[in-house]
Amino acid sequence: MRRKRGARPRGGGRHKLPSLRSYRDFRLLWTGSAMSVMAERCSGMAFTLLVLWHTRSESAAGIVGFAGLLPALLVQLPAGVLVDRMNRRRVMMTCVVVRMVAVATVAVSLLGDTVWVWHIALVAFVQSSMTVFYQLSERAMVRNVVPSRQLGAAMATNEARSRGVNFVGHPTSGAMFGLSAWVPFLTSVALYVGSLVTLVRLRGERQPPRRPGAGRRMRSEVAAGLKWVWGRAYFRTALLIISVSNLVFQGLILTVAVVIREDGGAAGTIGLIMAAGGMGGLCGALSGGWLNRRLAMRQIMVLAHTAWAVVMPTAVFFRQAPALGALFFITSFIGATVTVSGMSYQVRITPNDMQGRVGSVVMLLVSGASSLGALGTGYLLEAVGSRHTVVALSAVMAVLALVAAVVFSRAGAAREDRADRADSMEPLDAGHSPSEPAALPAPDAPAPASVPDGTPADPLNHEARRTDG
Repeated sequence: MRRKRGARPRGGGRHKLPSLRSYRDFRLLWTGSAMSVMAERCSGMAFTLLVLWHTRSESAAGIVGFAGLLPALLVQLPAGVLVDRMNRRRVMMTCVVVRMVAVATVAVSLLGDTVWVWHIALVAFVQSSMTVFYQLSERAMVRNVVPSRQLGAAMATNEARSRGVNFVGHPTSGAMFGLSAWVPFLTSVALYVGSLVTLVRLRGERQPPRRPGAGRRMRSEVAAGLKWVWGRAYFRTALLIISVSNLVFQGLILTVAVVIREDGGAAGTIGLIMAAGGMGGLCGALSGGWLNRRLAMRQIMVLAHTAWAVVMPTAVFFRQAPALGALFFITSFIGATVTVSGMSYQVRITPNDMQGRVGSVVMLLVSGASSLGALGTGYLLEAVGSRHTVVALSAVMAVLALVAAVVFSRAGAAREDRADRADSMEPLDAGHSPSEPAALPAPDAPAPASVPDGTPADPLNHEARRTDG
């Protein structure tokens, strides 16, 4: 039967949202960040390979890892305040320039055939510090370049980008390091240049953060971010559990690098294992939206930690590269699905002028312990060996799975989920052009209150605190 002219199509007459590729600023933001992440992966993994292969010292590698992860503990909170005070596009450009210069000094020193552990640790610290600022700014910028109804899809696309870069970047870094130690660092410099050119073309924020009063202190602004996160009991519990998970996974990454070296493997083998993790993360990111629509936050937390507790002990018995690659594929797949829902949840429920502060608190809680994980694992490896280290890490993960099962089976977790769902009912955006984002609220308009279900960040996705991938 022919449909009458002017009759509404099925589905209530909703306009189909355009592809994310149709938004010019999102394309530029995505591309520039992709090159920035690739640059960090190349140099970040090379830091660990450089120290392990030149000094043969696990503790030295742990020190460099600690230096690279320390900004997640020290820089997060003040960075969040400054990101809410400053032009976020300019912050991103400044971060790219500083990282480019810092990594270039490593390439120059290697061309002169000199390696200093203190120098590598310092550059790792500087690069990671700038990454903290960059990530907080980029995440806040996303809601300015896409309409709110496509924010979840944009976050999933960004996560898939990072996971895809992991898949390509880790083996590429290992292969380049095999050619010559300076190659991955010089490649990072070139990628940072490309990222800077892309960000120069990006337009400024459509909804800039409101500037705080002249007499407002940083301490009070940090306290506001902490209070905002702490007001959600089960959400903060999830963040604390994930923080310990990150410690475990950071230790596992360093342990696998030592296992490969002990068994006579090449540096490129570590890159291939990390690539398997990158592929798993990419698949998990692509399926993260599907999982988030079907499971509540508390259910994702229990399932993720239970699965990690089951698969991690396999590294005790299977030390071959294919088995370790499969382990990283599974753990990264699980973690990426958690990350997608967590990022979209946090960005949507947070007011625009608090994006930096709330994001910094979340990143501090979920990644601050990672710096201690790298340092402690280095000394633990020298004290008890790689096999017993894996046993210890697996035992910690088993305890976390038990805690998650007990905590998130309580009625309070379900009530908080229902409250978040009720608060997340925001009006749909008005129609918009397929080439530009929908109109955003005026700077003084309140941001949407909340969105359904969310989870904390991914233990294997330490963009804001990366050292060795």
